[in-house]
Amino acid sequence: MHKQYNATYLYLIKATMLFAAVIAAFLAFNFLLMMLQAIIPTWLFYIINGIFVIFLLLFLFMQLTGKKPGFSFNETGFTYKRKHINYTDIKSFIPAQGGSEPEIVFRDGSTYVIELSWFVKKDRQEIEHIIASNIK
Repeated sequence: MHKQYNATYLYLIKATMLFAAVIAAFLAFNFLLMMLQAIIPTWLFYIINGIFVIFLLLFLFMQLTGKKPGFSFNETGFTYKRKHINYTDIKSFIPAQGGSEPEIVFRDGSTYVIELSWFVKKDRQEIEHIIASNIK
């Protein structure tokens, strides 16, 4: 059994808004630096601005690629957010209740929250059912 689920378009809206927030932060930071340009030399202005741009691009890249929700099921387990979880490592599964997100409890006692709010309701129910039925 190999099945895959992807996030809805709401994740695309989140990514677009995040990009807009990064641009707004860059413009606000640039405005503050231009006000301080009378105090600091021009070369320091460009160095600080370049470092800030590198950090903003790194932050944007990490947010858009590292947290993309998606499920891929196979016979031994599933992959969620680039992390493969085996069914044999799961002790119990706590389904979503009243707006909360479902949780996985591992055999070592640690828990892992699965963010299913980015998926449509039908996919959320199928994902929960597949995980709950495959726990050994």
